[in-house]
Amino acid sequence: MKTLLEIVLKAFIGGLFVVVFALMAETVQPKRLAGVLAAAPSVALGGLILTVVFKGDLEAADAARGMAAGALAFTAYCLVDVPVLGRFGAVRGSAAALVVWFAAAAGVAFAVAR
Repeated sequence: MKTLLEIVLKAFIGGLFVVVFALMAETVQPKRLAGVLAAAPSVALGGLILTVVFKGDLEAADAARGMAAGALAFTAYCLVDVPVLGRFGAVRGSAAALVVWFAAAAGVAFAVAR
C-alpha cells in the first residue's frame, strides 16, 4: 500500500511542479530560455522531495547524484549531437551521440560511485 501511495503522490507532485514551472516559463523573456524551466527539473524536484519523505536523505542523495550524472552526460550528448547530425545524418549522428551519452554517463557514474 505504501508503494501505491508513493506512486500516486509522485504523479500528483510531479504534475503540480510541471504546472508551476510551466507558469514560470511563460514569464521568461526571451522565450528560447523557457526550456530551462521544462518538465525535467520540476519532475526531478518533486521526485527528490518524495524520496526524502518516503526513503530518507541517503536515498535522495543517491538520486540527486544520478540526476547530476545524467545531466552532465546529456550535456556531452548535446555538444556532440549538433555537429555529428550535420555530418552523418539523423540516424547515424544520433547513434554516435548516444554512444557519447552512455560513455559520459558511465564515466561520471564511475567517478562519483562510492
